Amino acid sequence: MRVLFIFPFLISFLFIISCAEKTESDEKVMRKILNEQEWGRINRAKKAVKIYTKTADECYKEGDYNRAITFYNKALVKLKYLKKLDHPRAAYIYERLGDTYMKLGHKKAALESYRKAYDIYLKFYGENNKKAKEVLEKISGIGS
Repeated sequence: MRVLFIFPFLISFLFIISCAEKTESDEKVMRKILNEQEWGRINRAKKAVKIYTKTADECYKEGDYNRAITFYNKALVKLKYLKKLDHPRAAYIYERLGDTYMKLGHKKAALESYRKAYDIYLKFYGENNKKAKEVLEKISGIGS
């Protein structure tokens, strides 16, 4: 009689344990899926930065400066998502953005972009770097 009384509790206990094990493995699978999705988003963002930068460079060469600014800014948004606004690629984009603003006659915006580029080049490469010196010359050319 006691065995019959304990048996339903034992079945319930085993069921709960098996569900808990499935939940742990389900959580592992979900984490793996989320990590793969995040990797995909990051990878797409990196590709987008390259595409936006290349498109902006082409627009700049064609003289379509407003469109170039739009694409440079889109690239910077993606770099912000990647948390890489202090990366040399961002410095390149800021420098080109400054060049574009200068073509449009927006000296204040150009100066701001050049300063951001210079700070990043300085951080990564130091004062003696060729690119840092070029940007510094552009800044001094505008005048503070």
